[in-house]
Amino acid sequence: MRNILGGIFKVLGGIMFFIFGLWGFIVELVIVNHVAGFWGVVIGIMCLPVTLVAAPWYALVAWRNWVPLAIVYGGGIVAAVFFGIGSLMAGD
Repeated sequence: MRNILGGIFKVLGGIMFFIFGLWGFIVELVIVNHVAGFWGVVIGIMCLPVTLVAAPWYALVAWRNWVPLAIVYGGGIVAAVFFGIGSLMAGD
């Protein structure tokens, strides 16, 4: 029973990683498009790790909007907690 429940938590964590990652990616590209336009989005896609780190912090500092930061970092933390609980329960 613990393996089944652990597997469910791990699957939920993986689904959360996917959903929050895709949602965060879209929100960050909207931020980059608003600030730098189309070519900024093209460069942002090529330099994806920098975009993933910098765009939510830019939105927080420049616009006082904490929602992108909560989506990217908060969603990743919640998904990691679910995946970790599942791994502990399953004995992985």
